[in-house]
Amino acid sequence: MPNSMDVASMKLLLARPKVPAPLDPNFSPLVLGKRKYLKAAKGCKDKLDWALLRSDGCGRYTLPVFPDKSEDVGASIYLAGVLIQEMLWQRSAYELQLSGPAKVCEALKAAYSIGGAYEFEVTSM
Repeated sequence: MPNSMDVASMKLLLARPKVPAPLDPNFSPLVLGKRKYLKAAKGCKDKLDWALLRSDGCGRYTLPVFPDKSEDVGASIYLAGVLIQEMLWQRSAYELQLSGPAKVCEALKAAYSIGGAYEFEVTSM
């Protein structure tokens, strides 16, 4: 389970649908948050690449990320963590490889370690 969202993550990743869900009026689907994030990160030059290695190949993705010194870098880390988690559940993997800005990679490395926010995925996938 990811850590709670910081202010930058909430600002960029929480987007409610036009028609609220009747059982959960605060529901904010990932796809809307990702769309909002990608629009905000459109001009970002830094990219985070990851690969999930499997015995029959690999799954990979590239995400534009905010610079290490930006106040919005927390949103980049949070979204990358959730997207990696989603890919792990879809495809499984025996190794996660990261390439990108140091602060983002270190935060994700810590989150995907024993004792980190995604410890369950690390120990079960």
